[in-house]
Amino acid sequence: MSILREQEASGMRMGAEFSRPWPLRVNPHVDQARDSAIAWMLEFGLLRGERAVREFVDWRLAEVAAFFYPRASAEDCCTAAQMMGWYFLPFDDQLDGDLGRDPHRVSQVCTALIAIVHGTTDVRSHDAPTVRAFADLWGRMVRGMSPSLRSRVAFHWSSYFSSQLTEAMDRSNGYSYLDLETYFDFRAATTCAFGQNDLAEKWGGSEVPAVVWHHPVLKRMRQLGADLVAIRNDSMSTSHEDVDGLHNAIHIIERTQSCTREEAVERASALGQEKVSQLVAIEEEQLPQLLSHLDGAQQRAVLGYADTIHDWICGDYEWEQISARHASHRPMPEWASELLVAAGS
Repeated sequence: MSILREQEASGMRMGAEFSRPWPLRVNPHVDQARDSAIAWMLEFGLLRGERAVREFVDWRLAEVAAFFYPRASAEDCCTAAQMMGWYFLPFDDQLDGDLGRDPHRVSQVCTALIAIVHGTTDVRSHDAPTVRAFADLWGRMVRGMSPSLRSRVAFHWSSYFSSQLTEAMDRSNGYSYLDLETYFDFRAATTCAFGQNDLAEKWGGSEVPAVVWHHPVLKRMRQLGADLVAIRNDSMSTSHEDVDGLHNAIHIIERTQSCTREEAVERASALGQEKVSQLVAIEEEQLPQLLSHLDGAQQRAVLGYADTIHDWICGDYEWEQISARHASHRPMPEWASELLVAAGS
């Protein structure tokens, strides 16, 4: 029985649901990527013990890399799986706990990571396993990128790290969003949505020329993709964020629309379906107009970019269904509390 069927049979609440009129694609190198990611994380101390390895497998982090980057080579798929492994427990989950309520400490950590992105730090000065691992990972993530894409991916990953400090400040101040669209603008940064999309251009062979990438049609398409991922992820992670979280679309709907959790998920589903319809309409009505002004290579790159957004939406939706990460609140393992502590010291 699949995880999804087990959830339905047990009566567990499912997250926001919406149609996905694009195929789910899976990288054929997923098994190799899983083994590579586990070995790499053990090497840097990001996984400790058999239970931690089992959780990595159960969270399906190699699978999410394979869903997001279905056209990546075996080597790049391995790097993508390592990146996904780094992204969650060693970094993202750390900032859901006590560390994420201390803006000063978060600033130290994220300053070190941003310095790695821009090549302005000596990583040997940082003792934290998560920081040292990211330095090793980043060099391979950006290897071979064009200057244009390299600049863009650095901007988006810096924005991602900066957003973690903003969230820490918000937790400290008790700040809550009052409208969803403003929240979604910020949420794209906190998930590194656009930075993840940038990597798909390198790992999928569809780099969009800078002169086209900033076009309003593509800007709206990628924002809708990020919104759909946020809706799905937030609705699936409430069991964790009811305890440790702050910014969550379901919480915002409950608070601003004075409704129950079940009603909030239903309204999030309706909003997600509306955004799918908007994306489909853009691709049917506005994207062809853009393509008509481009040469053949530019057209192929833009169509490949649209596929990247589809892979992001469908891949996240599938991953949220099969991953054990959201089955319950995720307490931080005692051994993991040291992964970021020494950063910036």
